[in-house]
Amino acid sequence: MNFSQLRAFYAVAQHGTFSAAAQALSVSQPAVTQHVRALEEAIGNRLFHRRGSGVELTPDGVDLLPHIHQIIKGLEDVAARIEGGKELRTGHLTIGLCSPHVAMPLIRRFRITRPGIHIETRMSNTSTLLDLVSQQRVDVAVVTLTEPRDDLYCHRLVGQEVLVVVPADHRWSGRDTIGIDELQDQPFILREAGSMTRQIFERALADKNIRIRQELVLASREAVKEAVANDLGLGIVLDKELGNDERLVGLKIAGASVAANEYLIAHPEVSDLGAVREFISSAQHGTTAELTG
Repeated sequence: MNFSQLRAFYAVAQHGTFSAAAQALSVSQPAVTQHVRALEEAIGNRLFHRRGSGVELTPDGVDLLPHIHQIIKGLEDVAARIEGGKELRTGHLTIGLCSPHVAMPLIRRFRITRPGIHIETRMSNTSTLLDLVSQQRVDVAVVTLTEPRDDLYCHRLVGQEVLVVVPADHRWSGRDTIGIDELQDQPFILREAGSMTRQIFERALADKNIRIRQELVLASREAVKEAVANDLGLGIVLDKELGNDERLVGLKIAGASVAANEYLIAHPEVSDLGAVREFISSAQHGTTAELTG
């Protein structure tokens, strides 16, 4: 068992295919396959189920993944301390993105001080990213939460609130706010069920016994905004996700609690190691102005 085998296993678990893992590691696919096979032989168990479109971790693979993740991050941390105190010059970091409008300034700031760290990103909703960080398949993530999670490292970045989005020619477009009771029976374009924005909005509706008409369910905020711009219904976004599209107007919701926070999260067992530690430190020294533009 060696470090190349461990990194190959971790890359396949992260990316879901041997070819994508090989590309991420800048090695050949046969090399990745050989490393994983050698690791499976050393352990005496299969680590992946090979599927037509990719691979899935076996129960043994699931058990092994967090331990290998900690080994990789620990070795990166040791290398950094040997080479230059706590200054990290090289390494890998996988960042989960729920709200890129908040995450990108953090990445920009980190790249300035740590240009040698190879960064990969994973776009998904909050629910999925929470699972990936808990499983140690993603190093850090920026997610939307109403309160911090006790089982994860959580650093609050900035507050947000849910807005109702309407077309610029809608009868409400000249207003700044809309009462939640006015949303009764209105047609809405919603995000998928794992979206925290949707969960906050639906919780507020339920608290006031308000029912809306669900017209479409779309898998990204960009798709929701485009649907609203094409007059397919009303939408919801967090305030920092509205952007500058002249076809859209965002309205604050009066009479309901629709506040949320953006958090930087990490698994506590790796939050003080290598590139994870340095990214967290960089985020902690940032300013609200950087995140809000």
